[in-house]
Amino acid sequence: MNYKRFIGSIIVLALVLCRGALWAQQGEAGVESPFSIGLGARALGMGNAAVAFPDDPSAFAWNPAGMVVVQQKGIGLSLTTLFEGTQYNFLGYVHPTISTGTFGLGITRIGTGGVKHTDLINGVPVDLGELNYYWAKFLFGYAITFWKGISLGINFNVNRQVLGFYSTNGFGVDVGLHYRLPVERGILKDFYFGANWANALRPRMKLGVSSESVPYTIRAGFAKVFNLRRGADRWILLMDYEKGEKSKSRYHVGMEYGIGGMIFTRAGLNGGEICFGGGLRWWNFQLDYANTRFGDPEYFPRSHRFTLLFYFGKPIPEQRRILEERRRQEVQARIQERMEEDRERRISEGLRAGKEYLQREDFFNARLEFSRVLRENPEDQEARELLDQTTAQEQALQKQREDNLLLQARERERREQDNEFVNQRFNEGLEALSQGDFRKAIEKWHQALDRDPDNPQINNYIQQAENELNNEVNRLIARANQLVRQENISEAYKVLERAKYQTETHPALNQKVEREIRTLDRIVDFVTNYQEGVRRYGSGDYEAAARSLQKALEYYPNHERARELYRNALARSKEQKLEMTPEVKQLWVRGGLLYIDGRYEEAIEVWEEALTLDPHNVTILESIDGARRKIELYKKK
Repeated sequence: MNYKRFIGSIIVLALVLCRGALWAQQGEAGVESPFSIGLGARALGMGNAAVAFPDDPSAFAWNPAGMVVVQQKGIGLSLTTLFEGTQYNFLGYVHPTISTGTFGLGITRIGTGGVKHTDLINGVPVDLGELNYYWAKFLFGYAITFWKGISLGINFNVNRQVLGFYSTNGFGVDVGLHYRLPVERGILKDFYFGANWANALRPRMKLGVSSESVPYTIRAGFAKVFNLRRGADRWILLMDYEKGEKSKSRYHVGMEYGIGGMIFTRAGLNGGEICFGGGLRWWNFQLDYANTRFGDPEYFPRSHRFTLLFYFGKPIPEQRRILEERRRQEVQARIQERMEEDRERRISEGLRAGKEYLQREDFFNARLEFSRVLRENPEDQEARELLDQTTAQEQALQKQREDNLLLQARERERREQDNEFVNQRFNEGLEALSQGDFRKAIEKWHQALDRDPDNPQINNYIQQAENELNNEVNRLIARANQLVRQENISEAYKVLERAKYQTETHPALNQKVEREIRTLDRIVDFVTNYQEGVRRYGSGDYEAAARSLQKALEYYPNHERARELYRNALARSKEQKLEMTPEVKQLWVRGGLLYIDGRYEEAIEVWEEALTLDPHNVTILESIDGARRKIELYKKK
């Protein structure tokens, strides 16, 4: 075969595929790879500006690091008819994960038929028919976000060229970088940057008598996403800059407007050539279309590109939500399990202690323990039987006392009436004790004691009930304080009301509870005025905020945050001049330098020092507020 004619055929084919690109000196590839015309109808419709926001299964071909913007597993099939029967197709798959990065796999192919094959035989040109040519590239990509929105990605690709019976292979590597600004609001929210170095490791192939290396291409760009109508509509602006190793630099500009996530319109400039397209999405299927021109308009018509996308699986945000919900349920289950274990422990300890008291004939404490067990579990049969046993022994003891009184009584009838009254009041007291109503139990036993003042059991029960009443009041006060710390004020009031009821006949305890109620009233008044001040301060009504915070400080003058907000509100409510003393200005500038370096906490300390010298300077206050917002923003990350 005449190799000169063979190489000539390759050059002619390259001129077609590479849009008229000229080949360089022997041993080097052409101006750029034919795959530089891009993949996917979505990107083409936006002028091939896709390096910063490649949101479809062709993402890794544009920028392997940009795959992190893909939020759902998807498959994409792209078909493009170029010219003279040349077909340019792509099949890709992107697999995002929650914690291990994003994977991509795809194959792209460009090919044509009808390459005329001639050779000189004995000096005479002989037509040997036609050859088919294609160039395929297999890609495997991976991307991961490793720090504050910065992602790295890499593509491993295998190139294969085939011309008739001749073929060659080459291995290459692309590397990419992607960055999403960590901003949750404002114009910089949803701002993306991307860069890709295609053929960083250049594939080297030999189809003929010499080897060629595919030139590298560097592309960088940005994208801004505007979420409209509460996220139902989306508008994306994109711009890329592309520079090949041997080609001129080009700009790619595009936009996409999505309506309800179902209808998409796109337009852009691909190196000066107008592109447009659109897409429709139904369920998990999406069909995209784009139209543009590749090459000289005098020779090449406009090309059409279609891409069919299929998405499946749950999107990453939904997976994260499900995972978080599962974790929350697990934590709740563990908490519930711990609470149940604590309840079982209290029941077990109550039964054990009650049995010991009952064995020692300490019926009061035995009844108290068994009653507590029944309040924990009203269906506990053992505690019910032991309480009945305690009641029986108590009544037996009381009956023994009654019999002694009857024997000693001079006036049998009166004694019987007294005994009946005492027994009734004693049992009523026992019933009240079982319900935890110490006040009523003590009242009933005192009524019984009026008829039987020397009754040792009743005297003993009254003394123990009063001790337990004191303990119960302390427990209720502790519970109320716990509820206050949990900001459950209404329940804290209810607990203190129960304590107040129990102590109405005990002045000392009643005064203690009243003091707690007054303290709670002060807390409520403080919290009400403090929250109103914070709300007014947040809405910019600084005069009203200052009034509310001043009222709050009347209840808690040493509350640091309230004093700080009051000072700030008072400063902001008045017109202040911006002039600073040299000393204050020097501190303000030093804090600004720390803020620029990202040392926000140190900047706040310096500005707080300046604020002690000039406490009503709004400029310093606003600087401190800005630094605190920065700190809160980084904590959320």
